[in-house]
Amino acid sequence: MAHQRGRFSHFWSGDEELAKKDDDLGLPGHHRPASQWQGARAPRRSVLSRLLVYAVFCGLVVFFLVRVIASSSFSSTEPTEPSSPEGSSSTGFNSLLNQHRSQPQDRTYNGPVRFPQLAKTLTISVSAGGRSEDNRNVFFATGSLKSASTLLPMACEMAAEGHSDVHFLLMSRNEISTEDLLLANGIDESCKITLHDARPDRVAISSETRMEVAAIMSLRHISTFMHPQAIIVDSSGLEEGYFLRGFRDQVRGTAATLIELPQNPTPRLSWITKLDASALAAWNRVNFDILIQAPLIGSGNLKRLLSSLRRADMSAVTPPHLTIELPYVIERELERTLAEFKWPAQRSRQLHYPSLLSIRHRIPRKQMTEDESSARFLESFWPSEPSTTHVLTLAPHTEVSPQFFHYVKYTLLQTLYSNESLLGDWGESIMGISFQSPTTHLDDVTPLTMPKGSDSKAPEKSSGSFLWQSPSSDAVLFLGDRWVELHGYVSQILGSQSSKKDTPAMLAKRNVSKKHPAWLEHVLQLCRLRGYVTLYPSPETANAILGSHSDLGNTPEEYLGDEELAKDLEKGKEDRATSNFDPTFQVDMLATLPEDGSFVNLGDLPLLSLEGMSSSLDEIKDAAQKYAKQFRREVGQCKEAEDSQEDDYTLLEADRLARDLFCTNKEKA
Repeated sequence: MAHQRGRFSHFWSGDEELAKKDDDLGLPGHHRPASQWQGARAPRRSVLSRLLVYAVFCGLVVFFLVRVIASSSFSSTEPTEPSSPEGSSSTGFNSLLNQHRSQPQDRTYNGPVRFPQLAKTLTISVSAGGRSEDNRNVFFATGSLKSASTLLPMACEMAAEGHSDVHFLLMSRNEISTEDLLLANGIDESCKITLHDARPDRVAISSETRMEVAAIMSLRHISTFMHPQAIIVDSSGLEEGYFLRGFRDQVRGTAATLIELPQNPTPRLSWITKLDASALAAWNRVNFDILIQAPLIGSGNLKRLLSSLRRADMSAVTPPHLTIELPYVIERELERTLAEFKWPAQRSRQLHYPSLLSIRHRIPRKQMTEDESSARFLESFWPSEPSTTHVLTLAPHTEVSPQFFHYVKYTLLQTLYSNESLLGDWGESIMGISFQSPTTHLDDVTPLTMPKGSDSKAPEKSSGSFLWQSPSSDAVLFLGDRWVELHGYVSQILGSQSSKKDTPAMLAKRNVSKKHPAWLEHVLQLCRLRGYVTLYPSPETANAILGSHSDLGNTPEEYLGDEELAKDLEKGKEDRATSNFDPTFQVDMLATLPEDGSFVNLGDLPLLSLEGMSSSLDEIKDAAQKYAKQFRREVGQCKEAEDSQEDDYTLLEADRLARDLFCTNKEKA
């Protein structure tokens, strides 16, 4: 910002330090020092003389600078004059806009920036407690009336949810009154937003540079006095360039999150209005990678999945890094598919991203064992920042819908970063978020009885999101912290069993069908040891965002050749997904959610134990503690404490790498 401040310094009307003075607003807490202060003794006459000389000199300098600034001009780019929203059939907006449209003038004015109307609304908001940094403030901001027509309805919808204090900031060139702007967009008193008019003085003749400075200063003011958690803007071609440049430049020096909406954000991004200020603040911090383990045979599955990923709308997410794990033998058809596959898919009107695709080809030719397959899969990803970096695992036989990534982002923010979830510390209890709704237990035999839904409009329906101690493998997003712990757990397991001839009974018993990859057994063990649960969607939502196909072979490599599994797979090749899933169907995601997507506290969701019985988180944690004690003795080779009936596990905190569960590897470590 140093070069920007030097370039724009004359606009600040004598402000020598940008972050300290707000003379152009006159808000509370920024009064000048009182003139009644008396010194300890009168200054000497020589001092007074020097001060008089300095004052005269400074006055001449200021006079000279003012004359230079007044006579100087900056090159400006004529911005497009705002007009009515595209596709509007009403003439009301056009007539109101034409009434207030400024006559063509030379936009060369570069005088000091003042905000005639901003101080009033900011003062009211500050008086209402808005200046606290711990707040619920969310700002929608625009410099274009076209963008205002898009953002105003979204702001009203968010305010109606009641999870955030919603503000709308306008700094358009057009001199339409705020009352007429609301009227033209059909906004009445039922919309509980606070509107801030941040248009500078002499807006009709202001240069492009002055308008950019005004954008910078307006954001500076709302950041100083309101501390917004998130600022939502329209980044499409409808928005003014000076506005976006100013906000993008200034937001780096604030704690606010800048959310840039793509073109035509409604209805596909209407779910953003359901998120609270805390979840929106994490919008740019949260990211995830995608991990796919390709099968040894059946490349058609992977080809179908990659095609659906390329079609998916990623306007709500930063394109994730995609890693594909290949077996030692690659079918020719798969080679051709990978040669033509580009990730992320490049579309018009989108930023150009470098390739984010990694393809790993295994060297050993022998078929992998369960342990080798698990280790190789877990080695494919490591979170740089476990609290905000997660991993989405997709089975090759899955297929995603165009709105799939919208649901991923929505559920991730709502589940882990909303204020209610943070207060409930749910991030410490969730293993992952599944995007498939299960019908059976992990043995693929025992049917799962779905819990009753939480939708108050239809409580009798067996639908709605629910929590289950049993994990999933088809399409699940594992939390970064849980992935790190799983990585450490498998490492400890392999290390402790390398020198043993016999496998402990707790590990020998298999609870997961061989239709699932071997690593899922380790995930299940960790969930039992820690009391972790997985969040599942309703069947209606799952069928709208993901298909899980069974028409092609999808046997994990480590179980190829298993006779019992082969007989089971030959019983039927019909595709379970074709009757429920349409990969091209554009559906409003919120329409599939209970309560129309309104926030549901995780503590109010049905919770199932590993056996599929209704339970509570406390009960699951108690059972996990008992199971962990037994595990430490039988698998971890830990001795019972001599002076207590409880073993020393009760005195230990859970280690991020699961080292507290093992005693056999301590000397090696």
